[in-house]
Amino acid sequence: MPSPTSPSASQSPSSSSFLSTLRQRGAQFLLWRGIVGVIMGLLLIFFPFSSAIVMSLFVGAWMIVDGLVASGQAFDLKKAGAPWGWTMTEGIVAVVAGIAILLIPGVFAIISSFFIIGFLAIGLVISGITQLSVPQSLRNGWTVAAGAINVIFGILLGVLAILNPVDNVWTLAWVAGVYALILGISAIVISFRMRRSGNTAT
Repeated sequence: MPSPTSPSASQSPSSSSFLSTLRQRGAQFLLWRGIVGVIMGLLLIFFPFSSAIVMSLFVGAWMIVDGLVASGQAFDLKKAGAPWGWTMTEGIVAVVAGIAILLIPGVFAIISSFFIIGFLAIGLVISGITQLSVPQSLRNGWTVAAGAINVIFGILLGVLAILNPVDNVWTLAWVAGVYALILGISAIVISFRMRRSGNTAT
């Protein structure tokens, strides 16, 4: 009677080599992603306004390309006898908006950061009210404290967004920079752990 083979013994050398290669490529991808995240985080923290301007330029260029692609699709739809008016309108609006952003990237950075921080402030207030509205049986000190902090911080953030619209760019850039820095460092650590586990497995 043949003895049962273990799962590890049933794996062929080619499959284990494929898994090892896949693990190495995943580790390399995470490493490069982490490095880019750290660099972007540092740029956003130390050069917030310049980084916001550069991002605005990227957004403007992307909208122009997207608008041109949509316009090309509209011409294809017209040749095929399909409805094309809305697609062409979308393309033209995207191109015009992209050109406007490229011409005044600073204004776009201020306006976009104002709306982003405004929505963030509204979300914090709603979250705080929800936490404070928890039934008495499920409420504790931490829930009340977190709800009150969210409401207060959301109101302060909204007031600052209205009173100092230019400073919103700095605030949003710093928050995004810290977030990118944390994600970048985490990706680098995970990539080294993946490499280490792959070396021990081989």
